Parts: sequence; C-alpha cells; structure tokens
Amino acid sequence: MNPLRSSLTETSSGRRTTLLLWAVAGLLFAAVVAVALLRAWPLLYPTLIEVAEPDPTCDLRLGPCQVGFPTGGSVRFAIEPRTIPVVTPLRLSVETTGLEVRAVEVDFAGIDMNMGYNRVALRETDSGLYQGQGTLPVCVRLRMDWEARVLLHTPDGIMAAPFRFATHRE
Repeated sequence: MNPLRSSLTETSSGRRTTLLLWAVAGLLFAAVVAVALLRAWPLLYPTLIEVAEPDPTCDLRLGPCQVGFPTGGSVRFAIEPRTIPVVTPLRLSVETTGLEVRAVEVDFAGIDMNMGYNRVALRETDSGLYQGQGTLPVCVRLRMDWEARVLLHTPDGIMAAPFRFATHRE
C-alpha cells in the first residue's frame, strides 16, 4: 500500500472524527441552553392572573402609594429613603388588604431600558405586612424611569401591582 495514500486516509478520518465530536459537543451545549431557558422562563416572566392599574398620581417620594385590583383587595407600597437613591440599600414595605397572600416579591424593571434581573423577596413581619431590602443598579442616564412590580403569590396564582417612579443621578 502506498504510504502517502495511507497517511491521507488517516488524516481525513481524523478530521471527520474531530468534526463529529465538535458537532456532538455543539448539540449538547444547545440542549443544555434550551433546558436552562425552559426552566428559567417562569422565574423571569411569571404568568400573572391579575394586574392592577398603576396610579398615575402616585409619587413614592411623597409617601406610600396604594392600588386596588378589579376583583377586590389592595396593595400599599413604600420605599425608604424617599429620595430613592441608586446603589444604596432601600427599605421596601408592602401591605396587603383583602387578599390571601403566601409570598411577596418586588421586581424592579426599567421602563424603557432593560436593567437585568432585580427581584427581591420580602418576608412577612405582621399579618398582611411584608418587608425587605433591595438595591437599584446604577444607570448611565441622569434620570431613569422604573416600575416596581409587587408580585403577590396567592393560592390561585400570581397577582401584580405596578408602581412607577424615577431615580435621578447627581
């Protein structure tokens, strides 16, 4: 047998094996990413059974704001300090009335800019009163418009109460 032909056959076979291994590795990686996305999707974008209308007159810098749900019940939300500084611990307070709530989270989202995952779980300190601490990330803009979406985990599903506010960087 010709040594040159044998060498070329071995090289061609080795390349095919390498390509096949890379293809299998790529498919496995794609499968892992797909499974991770399927698992994370409900956490990032929970299915909501009811969303309250935001109160356009609400100003969290002046004090707590309250919104009601069409089917009954209400949520009162407050942030301290009232100046709502970024990259500073904020005290969050949620008070529910007329709702059977199992857990409360506050999800901070930029109105017109994705600011990543900023969700805080609050703990119940009294019947219907939930408190916790969160931090807003810094933004490149001098003024950033936010929505604090209070997520109420109920036996029937998740209800959301949106509260809008702005931060100002000095």
